[in-house]
Amino acid sequence: MPPPQRPVFPQPPRLLAFILLLFLLLMLSGSAFVQINPGQQGVLMTWGAVDPVTLPPGLHFKIPMVQSVVRIDVRVQNFTAEESAASLDLQNVSTTVATNWHITADDTGWIYQNLGSESSLADKILRPIISNAAKAVTAHYNAEDLIVRRDAVRNEIEQHIIQAVKPYRIVVNSVNVTDFQFSHDYAQAIEQKQVAQQRAQQAQYDLQRAQVVAQQRIVEARAQSEAQTLIRDTITPIIVQQEAVHKWDGHLPSVVGSSNVLPMIGSLAEKAP
Repeated sequence: MPPPQRPVFPQPPRLLAFILLLFLLLMLSGSAFVQINPGQQGVLMTWGAVDPVTLPPGLHFKIPMVQSVVRIDVRVQNFTAEESAASLDLQNVSTTVATNWHITADDTGWIYQNLGSESSLADKILRPIISNAAKAVTAHYNAEDLIVRRDAVRNEIEQHIIQAVKPYRIVVNSVNVTDFQFSHDYAQAIEQKQVAQQRAQQAQYDLQRAQVVAQQRIVEARAQSEAQTLIRDTITPIIVQQEAVHKWDGHLPSVVGSSNVLPMIGSLAEKAP
């Protein structure tokens, strides 16, 4: 009966080569797939050249060491800039412009190839465009009108930005002008002017109210005068005597001053049949 055979193990050089090959296969299999998250678009590059087809969210295969993928955010992003400008009446104005923008999925490849990532896009493209728009619009308004006509100013700044970013394939969702700030002296001047206007309006209201009250008094006095004139013209001596007779209670006064105690009654008695 032949003796049992011993298991044959790889020689040390062969074992080392086997381990290296296994490790290389694991690395290649791991780098052969790429995950694109929701809200992102993958820009595929082959030997550094941008592929015209982008990768939507999901798991995708790529050729290791030949192809690479850059993830681009296509969600709405916010870029806020502090801007200083001069108004039409040469007042220094500081404002905060907040812009909501995004990249469309179809334009991610072109934007990455020509403009770069989102951070460089915001700093190199959006920042100077927003600054120019704020300065151009602010220069057409007096400092006080910037506050009174805030909506019109915001709309003009938004239109300037939308038109300026079109060549760069950036979509502007909305623009908000959050604040206008002036120098301390000018802010005090505006406040004093508003206080003076309020006082003038109050004085005008008080004057109008006084005029109305005076007119009411004139009307009342005129009505009272006309009533007194009407009473004076309609009441005769006979009516007065008749009213006195109706009000007399039949008792003579206890004190008399002349022989004719009640001239009215005497005259009435003489006229009686």
